[in-house]
Amino acid sequence: MQSLHTRFNAFFEQAPGICLRWRWPVLLLFVLLTVWLTYGMVARFTMEMSLESWFKDEDPAKLSLDRFRQVFGSDDGLYIVYAPNDGDVFSEQSIATLTQLHREFDALRFGLKPKAEPFVLEQLGRVERVDSLYNARYQVAEGDTLIAKRLLQDDFPATDAARDAKRQLAHSQPTFELAYFSKDDRYGGIRFKTDFGVVPLYPETGKQENNLLAEDDWQVGGELQINTALQSQQTEYAEMQMEEYLDFMTALRQVTSQPEYAHFTFYYTGNAAMMEFAMNNMKQAVGLMGLMVVAVVLLLWLLFHSFSAVIWPVLVICCSAFWSIGLLSWLDVELSNMVSLSFMLILAVGVADCVHVLSAYIYYRDKGFEHRDAMRKAYRKTGMPIFLTTITTMAGMLALTISDLPQISTFGVNSALGVATAFIFTVFLLPVLLDIWHPYTRKQRKQNAQASRVSKTLQTLLDRIPAWIGRRAKSVTIAYFALFFLFIFGATQVKVDTNLAELTKENSEIRVTYELVDNHMMGGQNLEFLLDFGQPDALKQPDVLKAIDDLQQRLETQYPEFVVKTFSLADVVKDTHKVMQQGQEAYYSIPDDARLTGQLLYLFDNANADDRRQLVSDDYAQSHIGIQLRNKGSYEYTQFFDAIRQDLRDSFAPFKTQYPQMQVEVTGSLALMMELIDYISWAQLKSFTFALVIITLLLIVALGSVQAGLISMVPNLLPAFFTFGVMGLAGIPLDTDTLIIAPLIIGIAVDDTIHFVAHYRDAWFESGDVKQSLVSTIKEVGQAVTFTTIILGVGFSMLAFSDYMGLAKTGIFGSLAIVVALSSDLLLLPALISWLKPDLGRKRWLARQAREASVCES
Repeated sequence: MQSLHTRFNAFFEQAPGICLRWRWPVLLLFVLLTVWLTYGMVARFTMEMSLESWFKDEDPAKLSLDRFRQVFGSDDGLYIVYAPNDGDVFSEQSIATLTQLHREFDALRFGLKPKAEPFVLEQLGRVERVDSLYNARYQVAEGDTLIAKRLLQDDFPATDAARDAKRQLAHSQPTFELAYFSKDDRYGGIRFKTDFGVVPLYPETGKQENNLLAEDDWQVGGELQINTALQSQQTEYAEMQMEEYLDFMTALRQVTSQPEYAHFTFYYTGNAAMMEFAMNNMKQAVGLMGLMVVAVVLLLWLLFHSFSAVIWPVLVICCSAFWSIGLLSWLDVELSNMVSLSFMLILAVGVADCVHVLSAYIYYRDKGFEHRDAMRKAYRKTGMPIFLTTITTMAGMLALTISDLPQISTFGVNSALGVATAFIFTVFLLPVLLDIWHPYTRKQRKQNAQASRVSKTLQTLLDRIPAWIGRRAKSVTIAYFALFFLFIFGATQVKVDTNLAELTKENSEIRVTYELVDNHMMGGQNLEFLLDFGQPDALKQPDVLKAIDDLQQRLETQYPEFVVKTFSLADVVKDTHKVMQQGQEAYYSIPDDARLTGQLLYLFDNANADDRRQLVSDDYAQSHIGIQLRNKGSYEYTQFFDAIRQDLRDSFAPFKTQYPQMQVEVTGSLALMMELIDYISWAQLKSFTFALVIITLLLIVALGSVQAGLISMVPNLLPAFFTFGVMGLAGIPLDTDTLIIAPLIIGIAVDDTIHFVAHYRDAWFESGDVKQSLVSTIKEVGQAVTFTTIILGVGFSMLAFSDYMGLAKTGIFGSLAIVVALSSDLLLLPALISWLKPDLGRKRWLARQAREASVCES
């Protein structure tokens, strides 16, 4: 193994000379490939940011949502809460403002306002239905006829007495409260049903209706003719992109911000509002990553005081990112917003590689070596560690490909490609660039006295470490291991919990909105139970309707901290039964007679066919229960979903014999989101564990010693467990964004550790003196490791200024973990070596050397 190690060192020593002999072909090839791949990135780059894109096509959660949308349309709507300035949604001005606003929404969505901006008409044309107090439907009986009336639209109240009467009528309708107004009448609600997620992927097939009836399907006498051709048709829908949500919200805000609606303060909930917030934060994240690059540039200048030492590393980083993205773009691979995390990893590894080379180069120039000799010695010293860093980081990233989530797998491949490209540029391109313009001349060193003072001050501190550690090796090791076990304990206490609203700062618009909607209206989240009995008219049977009603009551009574309201076909039957019996409260129930329930549903369909189609399929085989929920974190939702899934199965288990094809499922965009968070959590934990095993094995093989591999991993585990441990001990939930930084931390920590151990091993094999080897290692590697930590730590800390707490926590804990990694390399690793004095395979190497010498002599 040592001979292989020696051959690698010899190769990296010769690499600069080989590249310089072919400098112009190397530069020409680099330029041509950069132009080609950059063109691919610009012309063919696609970013897939829909929720559905995270799932494979055959994923059960995705299939369930598709089945729901085939029958009932989109569940991905928008809910606007408005707060009147006078504090009363039934006041004269509030009703007048709502009426004008509702009518404008109708005009825009039907394209009946020609003076409106085409952009606004196009976006609000995606609204299929608007519901508010203006058109809220209630039922009245006139003889044997059931009539659906609209609260304000059909009988507009012009006097105070009429408005009070409307207030009382609205409060008498169970389905109105919390949906259209709060209990104290201070807030109102407007519900939008959209086409989000149900736009056909192939428009030429025509948009499939959410119901199976056309106007002429009803015959005189009430006979129902079902279009079975439509019933069997399955439409493939285009996935919603974040830009579509942003465009919709932009158009909507243009309408609501008009002066005539200044009486209302608006609050927006739903996926569209959340995606708008996410897109705005992505734009901020791009700015913060630009700030990261600026911080890296300034620190490179501060530490090296050379423009070439600034420009060449930045060029390596940017080109590595462009090449990896460009190659995947040419391969028609759709990337996600996780491309920003790939850039951060490429930044970390690329900076570390270049800083190690530049530090070694300057070290040897200070020793009196000429430019090309210094380059050769620098690459001999750093080439092998950089190669090992690249291999281990790539292994960690490629471990993500075991995930069932396509986006995570793509992130792993993109990151591995970027890291590999950074290695190629560092080894084969950087020598040519340094030969053209290098950061060291005698004149320049005199001009850069400040940089020299920084290096000398730092080196003086580093030189004290071996002696200080030598006297306290056991104490330092025990202290670090005590912290390590404390962090492990803390990690066992951490709760994986992603609360979308609480990933924003206090008093942010999203956070205020969800608190208001949870406390005063019908809750900021919605869930669906999809019920498919597999037989026509099943949902006309009293026992089935009663089971639905019983389940709703169970949900509302057993889970009041989650469930605000439920609504289903059973509510319609109960309300219709009561209305047809002159409003007697005793008749607010499901009749026992199947013929009577069928008649009630027939009356309801005649009076309000549109609402009926939103609740039950035309053959009465499929229906759903809508559940309005308070906003919670994924940890609470996961337990809640497990409980209600069991409730759902228990409620309909008695019908399995009667309806053998019955399927009952929890579905909806919220269910899909929680499934995604659960997938990401487990995928990251599995890939993190797998990466640690792979990296450990690679280090053992590459360093030629089990001792060296295991000792190298100790300082790498500490930073990762530091993040999880501190969060667990402090009671900070571990969200999916923070969980994803684990590979970044491991990649950065492994980089510096490999440089330290590889250099120490070479020095130890040469001298056989632990103390001398540590002194040599810290002198030659210590500055580069420290410089890398300063640059990356400050760079990552820029993310702490994000309004999105997921990104802010990534910046805070990422920068702290990088500092912990540095302390582990400079304190724990020397302490372990001083105390244990590992052989690292030196005895075997000496024995082999002796045998080879004996063979040569004979």
